[in-house]
This record gives sequence, C-alpha cells and structure tokens, in this order.
Amino acid sequence: MGLGTEPEPNETAGAIPANEPVRPGRPLVEVALTPSIPAKGCLTYSVPDELLARPLNGMRVRVPLGRGSRTGVVIRSTVQAPPAPVKSICECLDPEPFLNEQILDLCTWTARYYMVNLAEVVATIVPTHAPRARLPLTVRLLRRLSASEETELRRRGPRLWAVYRAASRYEDTPVPRSSLEGISDWRRAARRLSQSGIIEVVRTAPHPQGGLGEKLDSQDSPPPEATPEQSRAIEALRTEIAESRFRVFLLFGVTSSGKTNVYLAAAKTAIATGRSVLFLIPEIALTHEIAERARAQFGSRVALLHSALSPGERWSEWARVRRGEATVVVGPRSAVFAPLGRLGLVIVDEEHDPSYKQEEGVRYNGRDLAVVRAQTASCPVVLGSATPSVESFLNAQSGRYTLLELPERAKGSTLPKVSLLDVRGRTRGSGADLCSEELVAAMESNLRQGGQTLLFLNRRGFAHFVQCMECGEPATCVACSVTLTLHRSRRALVCHHCGFVRPSHAPCANCGAPQARGGTPGTEQVEAALAARFPGHRIARMDRDSTGRRGAQERLLRAWHAGEIDILVGTQMITKGVDNPRVTLVGVLDADISLNLPDFRAAERTLQLVTQVAGRAGRGNEPGSVLVQTLRPDHYSLRAAAAHDYRAFFASEIEWRRALGYPPFRRLINVRFEARDATRAERIARDFATRIRARPAACRDGIEVLGPAPAPIERLRGWHRWQALVRGTRSTAMRSLVEYGRSELSRLRGAGRARIIVDVDPCSML
Repeated sequence: MGLGTEPEPNETAGAIPANEPVRPGRPLVEVALTPSIPAKGCLTYSVPDELLARPLNGMRVRVPLGRGSRTGVVIRSTVQAPPAPVKSICECLDPEPFLNEQILDLCTWTARYYMVNLAEVVATIVPTHAPRARLPLTVRLLRRLSASEETELRRRGPRLWAVYRAASRYEDTPVPRSSLEGISDWRRAARRLSQSGIIEVVRTAPHPQGGLGEKLDSQDSPPPEATPEQSRAIEALRTEIAESRFRVFLLFGVTSSGKTNVYLAAAKTAIATGRSVLFLIPEIALTHEIAERARAQFGSRVALLHSALSPGERWSEWARVRRGEATVVVGPRSAVFAPLGRLGLVIVDEEHDPSYKQEEGVRYNGRDLAVVRAQTASCPVVLGSATPSVESFLNAQSGRYTLLELPERAKGSTLPKVSLLDVRGRTRGSGADLCSEELVAAMESNLRQGGQTLLFLNRRGFAHFVQCMECGEPATCVACSVTLTLHRSRRALVCHHCGFVRPSHAPCANCGAPQARGGTPGTEQVEAALAARFPGHRIARMDRDSTGRRGAQERLLRAWHAGEIDILVGTQMITKGVDNPRVTLVGVLDADISLNLPDFRAAERTLQLVTQVAGRAGRGNEPGSVLVQTLRPDHYSLRAAAAHDYRAFFASEIEWRRALGYPPFRRLINVRFEARDATRAERIARDFATRIRARPAACRDGIEVLGPAPAPIERLRGWHRWQALVRGTRSTAMRSLVEYGRSELSRLRGAGRARIIVDVDPCSML
C-alpha cells in the first residue's frame, strides 16, 4: 500500500474484527485520528496478536470508530484503559514508522505549549489519503542541441526555448511539473519539440522541484564568492555544525546583503558531514526561488513541502524525505515537522515574518518550533532578517542569541535613498489621486530611463468599502462586522474574512437606494488608474486575486524578471521574492495602513514592511530611490525605515514595550470566546476572567487578566467574539491558570455551545 493511501473496502480482509472482545492484559496504545476529533483527543485501542512484535509508535493504523473505521497514528503505549470497552487495531498501514521519535516528541511539545490536544497537532501534518489519479504529464530530454540549433530554437519562440531549457537541466530525467507550470501553454510547445525528436512527453510520478536524476552541482550558477562579512558568518556556523552543538544565531543583514549565500554555504557543510538541513521560509511564493538556488548546489537532495502541492506531490516528497533520499527540505512553517533524520542545520529566513504564526487550528509559531527542534537535534539554528523581531534582537543584545551582521549590500550596490512624502491635506479620493504629484513625476522619469517601478499598497480590491449615497451606510458583511470590498473585475462586493459575496449593483441593504460610492482605493483601482495615466506602458498587479490560479504567480514573476512589465502594483506579496536589478523606483502608497492597526506590534510591522519593500530598489548597477507617502512622517518607525536604521527603531520601541509591559518583557496568552449569541460570548468571557482572577496562583505569580472586551473584529463568520488577555512573566504558570479557567468553564450550562480558543504568544490581536 502506497504512502498516504487509504485501504480500499476489500483491503481489510483478514483484519481484526472491530467488535472482537479484548482479552485482559493485552497491550494498549493511544491513537491520534487523522483528521482529529478535537473533543476526544487521542483514543485508546488494543494491539492484536500479529502486531505485538512490531514497534508501533509513529505507525499509521486503521482503527474501528462507530460503525466504520478511520486512519490514525499510534502516539505511544499506555496502561490506562478508558471506562468504555476497548476495541482493537484493524491493521497497520506502513512497513516503518510514518513519524519518527523526534517528530513525535516535537508534536508532544507543541501540544503542551500551545494548549491543544496531541491528536490535533498530529492531524495537521499527517495526510488522510493520497489520490489515486493518473500520473501527471511532463517532459524528458531526448537529445541536446548544438549551439546553432539553440540559436534557431530561440528564434522560433520563447516558449519552445523555455521548455527545452527546463528539460536540459534534468538530463534524461522527467522534469518536475512545477518547473513547467510558469511557462505559458507549455503542453503545445512540448508537442512541437517532441515532433522534432528533441524531447518526449511522458507521464511520471510527481517529484516537485527536484527530480532524482538532476545534476548535483549546476554549472549554470556556481556559488558566488563570499564577502568578508559573509565569510565570518559562514565560519561561525561551520564551527557549530562540526561540533553538533545547539546555538541560535541571528543573522542581521540589510536587504540584498547575501543572507541566502550564507545559508547555502552553511548547508553545504552540514550535507558534507552526512546530515540534513531544514530551510524554512515565510511564504509558499518564495519556495520556487529558494529551491532553484538550493538545487543548484544539492540537486535531487532538495525536497519541497507545502500545502500548494497536490496531495500526491506532497506525500511523494514526504516519502523521499522519510527514506533519506532528500536531505534538504525547503518549505513554510508546516515544514518544521518534516521527517528529516540526523538534522545538522535549521534555517529560518525572514524570521520576523508573521506568516510563521498559524492563525487557525493549532496556533503554533514555526520559527519558535524550529528553535525547539534544533535544540532537540543538537544542531545550530540561524534566524535571518533585515528587520528582526524585537524579541529576537533583544535576545541577541542580551547574549542569549549570537549576533552575526551583514551591514552592507553584496555585489557593490548601495541601499536606496528613501524619502518620506507628507500627504496631509491632500485629496486622495481615487486610484490616480492616491499617487502624489512627486510619485507620478518620479514614475514618468523612471519610465523614460527604462527602469521598472514597484508600487506597494497593502489593500487589495478596487475599493476598500462602498457607501450608500442616500443614507450614508456602508455595505457590510452579513456574517462579519466588517465592510465589503468592491472587486470591479468580479462585479462583486466581497468579504475578505468569510468569503460572502453580493453583486456590486445590488441596492443598499439599509434603504434600498441604487446609488453607491467606492471608498479607499485598493490595488485593482490603482492598476486601472495607472493604465489610464501611462498608456502604452505595461502595468500589472500582484495580489491574492491576480495570482489565485496555479502557476499564475510564477508566470507573473517570469514576465517581471524578463522586463516585460514596467510598473508592478501589489500587496505585501511584493515585499519579498520579487528581486530584480532593473527596479530603480519603489513607491509606498499608504504607509499608515499597518501603523493604525489596534495591535501593539503595529509600529514594528510598519518598519518591516517599508524596509522590505524599499529593499527591492537599487539591487543592480543603477541606484534606487523610494518614495513613502504617509500622514505621519514624524513617526519613529517611518523615520528609522527611511534612514535604514533598525537600531534607532529598536531603541524607541523597546522602551515603549518596557513601559507598557508588552513582549518581550511580559508573555501574553489571548483567550477568545466565540458564540452564535452575543450575550453568551460576553457572559462566558466575563465568567472566565472572574474565576482566574480569584485564583490565588494569579496573585502569587504576578499574572494579570486584561479585559474581557469585544475583539477588534467583533463578529466573524457568524460568531460573536470576546477576548481576555492574560499577561505575566512565567509561561508555565500562565498556561496552568488558563487551563484551570478553561476546565471550570466546561462545567457551565450552555458552555458547550461556545468555542474557547487559546492563542499562546499571539502575533495578531485582531
């Protein structure tokens, strides 16, 4: 039976009947079902005679549940039988453990720290099944072209050339589908090349981003020579790798300082010693670029693990990692659970990024789990960023982390000049008006000089809200306490939280009037306004709406890097992963969006966004410039971003955090209470706060309870939300107190119709 596959109904023949009576003394195990049943946690089953000699921890098994059966993972042996009759495991699905002991230990730690049951953690990383679908189409090289033939192929068309180049990189091994997805209409180009006997079109098992026959060392992109600062950082990491010693390094380097070069050089040392490497990145969109660079050095040893892969691709990669065929794993936060053996190095790129924090289900932080995993494996972990989190930088200042610095850009380029444009008192009612006269003039000049322009606006859609011209009421969501966003291309008003959609031409829900007016512009409106302002120039947009289809983002980035786009408008997706030496102008259209959020990290997040997007400018031979439009030009986060002075920001921010008792000086647990009825949500929240405030341990350990109060988004997906913030210095004592309050609430009448969500170390307070 293949990895991740569910047995067919007739495959359980000969298995233990679900209703077989359990003999006294038969060994018992705890099984985490996938998907989990949160209210039940792990379930207890007995071990049948034919499995007694096998080690079962980490194995996937088929177990009876109700009238049917489910797949689960054996977590551990137990001697405590539940009060209900114990049923027996039906069958074992794997010849070897699906989760090794190190991953089981990490899951156990995650469950304990983030206050969820172990079954929920296991269910987030274990597949329920892999599809039994036809193998996907791809291509394989049959013969290499001569220099003259290559020239002729380039003349015949860019798509033919792109498919040939993809095939030639993998010799006679089938090309991963992900390397073809970004090529427009690649199947037609492949058919034409196959008719010429250059390639063949084949069906093959999915191996995303790294086929087994790929060259180990690419001759196309040799590793660049390290700068003196990079060499010092690499040597420090190599020493710890050689000693198999846990240490946390903070690689603090300005944008384009070559942090990735340091990562890959250190990874090469780990691989040379026979160990594996875990490389975490904040966004799935970045996997392609990082994987390309990793493959250039490590070939087929590189595996990708992320949710955008098809189930078959994802679990095929998981199997390669588990078998030891792939020893370098690249992926976002969920890749922290990759079944790597002999871990020698852990890398967390852009460690400050809030994407590392899971905001649904098990609310873990991938960066923090990476540190825990490195400690368990006795290997170094490097956290890299141009704008480190305040917590990480304080750890580096105090000596808890080792600070490595890259203060200058590599390749001789200089940091761009950043100017703050005070737009107070100016009219900004449409997409065209959102760009100031100074920014429009800069774009015109940049277009004349052949440079590319990047415009950042962290607000998608055409208009952030639509307001009735008669009664003045905005169009709001029926399930969330937020306004609807106008998407003109879809002719719809959309809720970005729950997905509710209503036609844009629908009359006002309050008074029935037909007229409405769009409010604050989003990326879609800015794109349209720029297309009208600069006719004949190529304008594109990069946000979640424009890149929703598979392969759309790769195609857009390919055109951007090829110089086929003059101005690219986008949300925070463009703040990383769109490096292009042709970009000489960056505009930030509304720097105050993140600054005005009701969150204590608002200033930090603003600095990070502005610094990251500004860092896209001037990476080539031409100097770059950045124009930041703001209503608060005197704010310390924006001044620090303009001066490329993170330390100045840190000095101001850390004193503000110290005075108000926010992290890193105090720990936080956000406890949210959700109910369909607003009164019930409030009652349960107040009861919780009252009970834990009265607990003697709260006073003894100096724990505060702030609130409860309505959440900033008071209603979401039909659930009314209240929250209480637990603040203290001792995480264990805080979690114990919250667990006491949660168990007390379970006895309340009507509490079963409410949800209690515990968020340890929250990144967002919304």
